[in-house]
Amino acid sequence: MPTATRGAAGLILLGALLAQAPLAAAYTPREPDAHAVASPAGPSTDPTTEPSTTPTATPTVAPTGDPTIAPEPDPTAPDDTWPVGEPPTAKSWTEVVQEVIRTSAESSMLRATALADQSKQLMRCFRLETENYCLGLGFVDQLPSGAQLSGMTAAPEAAVGTRSTDDDTEQDIATGALTPAEFVTERSSLSDSARLDAELDEMQAAWDGRDKARALRELDAPAGTSEEPAGTSEEPATTAPTPTSTATVAPTATPTTPERTTPASPGVPKPSTPVKPVKLPSSSYIMKGFQVSQDKGYWCGPATFQSIDWADDKQKDTQASWAKDLGSSTSGTGISAMVKQTNLKTDWDLAAGSYIVQSVGHWNTQKFFAVHQNHLGDGKPAPVIEHVQLLKRYFPYLAFNHSGHYQVGRGYDAKKGTIGIFEVFNERRFNSRGNVTDGPKNIPASAMFNATLANSFKNIGL
Repeated sequence: MPTATRGAAGLILLGALLAQAPLAAAYTPREPDAHAVASPAGPSTDPTTEPSTTPTATPTVAPTGDPTIAPEPDPTAPDDTWPVGEPPTAKSWTEVVQEVIRTSAESSMLRATALADQSKQLMRCFRLETENYCLGLGFVDQLPSGAQLSGMTAAPEAAVGTRSTDDDTEQDIATGALTPAEFVTERSSLSDSARLDAELDEMQAAWDGRDKARALRELDAPAGTSEEPAGTSEEPATTAPTPTSTATVAPTATPTTPERTTPASPGVPKPSTPVKPVKLPSSSYIMKGFQVSQDKGYWCGPATFQSIDWADDKQKDTQASWAKDLGSSTSGTGISAMVKQTNLKTDWDLAAGSYIVQSVGHWNTQKFFAVHQNHLGDGKPAPVIEHVQLLKRYFPYLAFNHSGHYQVGRGYDAKKGTIGIFEVFNERRFNSRGNVTDGPKNIPASAMFNATLANSFKNIGL
């Protein structure tokens, strides 16, 4: 996998242009990975186990009962505008570096501001050619306002130490994904040079993945028909507990993949290389047998990454080693670190294109499912880094509500509208009153989507 390089020559060049350049480790462009592009589909949302037979027909919309899953937001609803106008457009990696350095906050300034105001400095947004990227949030379809960034540092739904809003069950373990407040606190605690280095690391992955982000943003209505290749479905490894009732959203058709692009030097237009459209299977699962259970209550990130890496190179490195590489703490793990290590330490990015952090805040269930279908069902399937709020209303196998959480997205069933995951958190291991919860599960696509929206970050890694 390509990695970013740093050199003194770049530092000298930027030092002539920018007053803050001595704070940064200079970055030089790296060749972006080939990028996979997502294709649409529309899911149904009935809970089920993994399929053992190949679906042959596309179902019609048929609600099965009153919805029990919180409604998703209107993706067309306007947001407040960015308070200082849209960021300038960077057309080269050098321009990205310059803009990151120019806008980077100093520790003295951060110490003098409240947490909500720090979020505006540390989760600021940039324009990468045609795409918008915000630190911590990932690629966004719409720029957040300053008020929205400030509001993200408020406690998330069913935060640690509170009681759940859907029942009176006490919330238990913080499973290990950073909250926005913890992300801001960790970034603000760094020295100026270390913080700038972390921001440039994150922006390098974003720059490499801008073509994938554009393809996801341009994803449109479903097209094509379903064709089931051999060997894509599998026998269920376990049975996921079933919710009492969900709203059903039936798929309309299986999509085909759009064109992919050939990598080129950063800042240079990339020639389009058409590929033959791929008819995606109606169901597909990968990584069978590579499920793991997190060793510590706050290690969902290391456990998720252990599973992803193990399936890639068939070598099961320890969660402790991945916790070190991911920079995990008792507060948890950041999603940008999960994406960075996937690109650096695995070959999944060769299959799916450079992994990115992608906001789903303005998506709907159909687009969320379609992206999973393309990522997991094309000729080079690769896992999705799910980033959810682990609440009972979305994951009924739980006995308690929990915090932000990572899971392995590893399959789907288009007929049943479900997404297959590896749940890495075993509730019983950390609470004798908890349920046995780890292992393969199949979750209604609407539940997975709404669980992602319930997490304050509202993003995934893919």
